[in-house]
Amino acid sequence: MRITNKRMATLAMVAAVYAVLTVALLHPLSYGPFQFRIAEALHLLAFFNPIFVPGLTLGVFIANLFSPYGWVDWVFGTSASFIALVLIVLTKKYTGSLFLASLWPTIINAIVIPLVFLIYAGDGVHMASFIPFAGSVGFGQFVVMTLGYIIFRVLIVKNKPFIDMIKKI
Repeated sequence: MRITNKRMATLAMVAAVYAVLTVALLHPLSYGPFQFRIAEALHLLAFFNPIFVPGLTLGVFIANLFSPYGWVDWVFGTSASFIALVLIVLTKKYTGSLFLASLWPTIINAIVIPLVFLIYAGDGVHMASFIPFAGSVGFGQFVVMTLGYIIFRVLIVKNKPFIDMIKKI
């Protein structure tokens, strides 16, 4: 796929929106054992056009630069989002189900983010902490992705001109 100026500008804008929503709007709830990143709902854009994957991944990376967990979140948090985005694209390709696609950010982040905490905390946290962390991160992700699913399903999927525009980017 050819990268045009329009695509580059769109991806930069998506990255900026993700980062601003995460850092400026809900910074206290964007990092930690309970994460409530409203911007995660933007991951569903990748369902409609895989061109959004790099922009969203960049947005997550930029947001994670403000994480109190440093390089661990930059690498693993961003990687978790990239994996979820790829799985969203694959779910579209093989099932066409927006609902199934919306589950990937919850599943992947509920596994990876608690591991990030364990790595960051070092010897002070044991694997027994994994389950409560996974539950709290998963809960926050599930709430955001469910809201995102509803918004995309009700407002966007039925808006043919908007869908056509997303697909043409």
